[in-house]
Amino acid sequence: MDLILKCSIISPSAANKQPWKIYIVEDKAVQERIYAGYNRDWFREAPLIVVFVGLEGENWVRGDKADYLLCDITIIADYFVLAATEQGLGTCYIAAFDEEIVHKALGLPNNEKVMLITPLGYPKEGAKRVRSRKDLSEVVKYI
Repeated sequence: MDLILKCSIISPSAANKQPWKIYIVEDKAVQERIYAGYNRDWFREAPLIVVFVGLEGENWVRGDKADYLLCDITIIADYFVLAATEQGLGTCYIAAFDEEIVHKALGLPNNEKVMLITPLGYPKEGAKRVRSRKDLSEVVKYI
C-alpha cells in the first residue's frame, strides 16, 4: 500500500496545490455506512474502500473562474489506480454515489468533498474484464 500511495502523491496538480486527501477505509463499520451511499453486492466484496477527497478552497482556480479541483482529484486517483493495477490489485472508479452519505460516514469537515471512491482488492480468480475501446482514429486528430 505504501508504494501505491507514494506513486499517487507524486501526481501533478494545478499550481502544485495538492488539494487532496486519500482515505483508506478498513473499518467494517465505516464501510457499512458507506454502502448506504453506494450499495452494490460486488462493491461489498472488496476488503478496502479508497476515498478521494478534494479540499475545497485549497485548489487552484483559473482567472476565468474555472475550478480545477475535480481535475486534480482525477489525476491523483489515476496515479493510484495505475499503481494498484501494476501491483495486481483491482479497482473501479465510482462517481455515482451519494456524496452526502459518504461524507457523513467518514465524519469529514465541510471543506472536504468526496469526489471519487474505489473498492480495492485482488480480483477473483478467472475474472474477466471487458475493455472495448474506440479506435485511435476516432479520438485523435492531428492538426
